[in-house]
Amino acid sequence: MSHERSLLERIVTLRESAKLAHTTSEKFQLNNEISGVLRHLQVRLENYPDLKANQNLMQIQTTLSDVEEQISAARRTYNSAVEEYNNAVEMFPSNLIANLFNFQKGTFFDIPQNEAEVPNVGNLFKQ
Repeated sequence: MSHERSLLERIVTLRESAKLAHTTSEKFQLNNEISGVLRHLQVRLENYPDLKANQNLMQIQTTLSDVEEQISAARRTYNSAVEEYNNAVEMFPSNLIANLFNFQKGTFFDIPQNEAEVPNVGNLFKQ
């Protein structure tokens, strides 16, 4: 479990960095890295059949799944809000006020290409 420990330490480090990030693109990048590390950790834990029966491990796997779902829901919520904001910036009469105060269109939280692809489970277990 030493490799898993380093993954957990990496998650904590990334989470702290994400809290301190100043730009949205920096936060997006760090959140994408966190998602990747969480997914990698979950696959690593699944590679140990003896540990699967362990109650603590089962709780960790459930928590990791919940965190992934929450991250996905937060991305959808954010992108929905950005879409509404961008529409308001472009549509009349709110575009007059947006131009007056120099409001710019927001950027969407894009899903990284490797997350959009269908995972090859065989390759995940070979890592």
